[in-house]
Amino acid sequence: MSTLTQRVSWALTLIAAALVLVVGGLAYAAFARMEDEMVNAMLMSYARNPALLPDSAYDRSEALGSELDSYWFAQGQPLSGLPAFAQAVQPGLHEFEKGEDTWHVLRQDSAQGRLYLVYRATPHERRVRQFGLTLALIGAMAILLVFLFSRRVARRAVAPMQILSRHLENWAPGRSGLPERQDDEAGRLIRAFNRMQEQVEELLTHEREFAANLGHELRTGLAAIRSDCELLLLQLPEGPAQQRLQRMMVQADAVCASLDAAENLAYTAARHLREIQVSELAEQTWQAVALLDAGSEQVRWSNRIPDTVRRQDDAYALSMLLRILMRNAVDHAAPCELWVAWKEPAVLEVGDDGPGIAVQDQALIFERHFSRGRQLPHGSREQGHRGIGLALARQLALAQGWSLTVQPGPRGAGCVFRLDLDPA
Repeated sequence: MSTLTQRVSWALTLIAAALVLVVGGLAYAAFARMEDEMVNAMLMSYARNPALLPDSAYDRSEALGSELDSYWFAQGQPLSGLPAFAQAVQPGLHEFEKGEDTWHVLRQDSAQGRLYLVYRATPHERRVRQFGLTLALIGAMAILLVFLFSRRVARRAVAPMQILSRHLENWAPGRSGLPERQDDEAGRLIRAFNRMQEQVEELLTHEREFAANLGHELRTGLAAIRSDCELLLLQLPEGPAQQRLQRMMVQADAVCASLDAAENLAYTAARHLREIQVSELAEQTWQAVALLDAGSEQVRWSNRIPDTVRRQDDAYALSMLLRILMRNAVDHAAPCELWVAWKEPAVLEVGDDGPGIAVQDQALIFERHFSRGRQLPHGSREQGHRGIGLALARQLALAQGWSLTVQPGPRGAGCVFRLDLDPA
């Protein structure tokens, strides 16, 4: 695959080549027409000369030029000596191609007879061809110079993207150990953004996981404190001690309520709605996954969403959720066919024909750290591999007001994730 710099330089060269061809072709046609008109004008000028009207026909006259023959025939006189191609012409100017020669013929009738002027225009045609060859050489040199110049222009035009790619590659935390399948400016930029997106998703996931674990630990301690306060309230007599215990219980409840509110805010993101062409979004998301994940080579991609399906939704959230489901299929179902489809009224399906998910596991795959293990090349599953991708997908769907479920695939093969964008 050519780089962006090469594509820009070739585009500029092709534009210049097209311009040179058009201008050169017009110049060549104008020069050829000018030569023909010049010959015709010369013949018309000679035809007005009274000296060319003798009483009988005569042969070539050196006074008229070495390439020009004039013939005069009285009324009824046979056309002897006149070239055969000129005998059948009507009055006026005519042009003939005979072998390598080009001839211009002028026939002029009068009451006394007919005048034929036959001119061999081969030198003019040779001059036209030489002019065309000169134009071709000049055009080729111009195109070569434009190609060399366009490479410098393309490098300067693409330089900001290359600088941005290098900065992102150096700044993005972590490095991808997967092979690079598109070694051009756009590919490097996409890979850098993919790594950044992965890191942001991991940081958000770890942050939410830490908040959930911290909330769990705090609630455990607060529950123990509240239980002890309730027991002490039953044992102590009424007085200031009981009031202090009641205040402790109220504060413990307030802290628990604050934790619940903080967790709800953590999973509720502002929605940035815009019109989405669902088919195009799914295609772009798969291209990003396929570019970064080497296991995608074993996946046959099929986009079954009609181009007419459009939604007013959060494009980033939908793309992130599709990305998680696609990478899950690459990790756990390959080799397989991965497809996306649209079911009315507003259900987006992501399915595969891989090994599928056991019925007892379908209720657990959206739990944090649950995984059936990564598929190994010999067909077994790696045990101990744990992830939170599907749990994050479920949380993201809930935050957007969507519904994400899983069910067996058609004819019992693989599985299908159903994302309902308008749940009842």
